Amino acid sequence: MKAVTCPCGSGAPYASCCQPFHAGAEPPDAERLMRSRFAAFALGDAAYLWRTLHADHDERASGSEEALRKHLAAQRGKVVYRALEILEVVPPDADGAAQVVFHASIRARGRDASFTERSTFVHDGVGWRYLCGEVA
Repeated sequence: MKAVTCPCGSGAPYASCCQPFHAGAEPPDAERLMRSRFAAFALGDAAYLWRTLHADHDERASGSEEALRKHLAAQRGKVVYRALEILEVVPPDADGAAQVVFHASIRARGRDASFTERSTFVHDGVGWRYLCGEVA
């Protein structure tokens, strides 16, 4: 049986790429967190997406994991996460914030919904977390 390729775009099998993170391991750096979050969106893994949001992220302060789960469920079959391309990785600065610039190829309701974003990630003492993003 052929191994399933990871949705993050690495070309590696899901079982040895993002699945360990989705199962509880912590990504070693901001790029791997970005890749694993994209794969989680593609797979509808709300628990992982919620766990990897920084405590200071707006959605964390105003939302809930259940709301995120419902949002992803509503998108099922309507949104397709086609590809992720990492354009730039900026290592942590003096404040500990790392950045990843990426292009996400997405189709929503049959239309192109692709975007490029500069995301900021911060290590919270447990693991890397998504703090914020700016769409380019």
